[in-house]
Amino acid sequence: MGLDKWLKPEDEELKPKGKTPIPSLKKKIESKTNNAKVPEKSNIKLSKYTLTCPNSKCKYQKIIMKKQLSEDDKICPRCKKEMKIK
Repeated sequence: MGLDKWLKPEDEELKPKGKTPIPSLKKKIESKTNNAKVPEKSNIKLSKYTLTCPNSKCKYQKIIMKKQLSEDDKICPRCKKEMKIK
């Protein structure tokens, strides 16, 4: 007995094992994953507003990231007074 049955020919070693996906399907899969990973950047500029209630008993504070503040944002939800904007 020789070692021929234990040694594989070189051609079989170079071939990848298992099924390979069809190139067209592979490209579709890659394009879907690339779109999911890179979200589109928006050109909207947001401002950070720090709102504090002037009532010393209330001391309510909140931080809002918006383009512009509305009138409802400026009112304190606890005591219903107008808040200071920083």
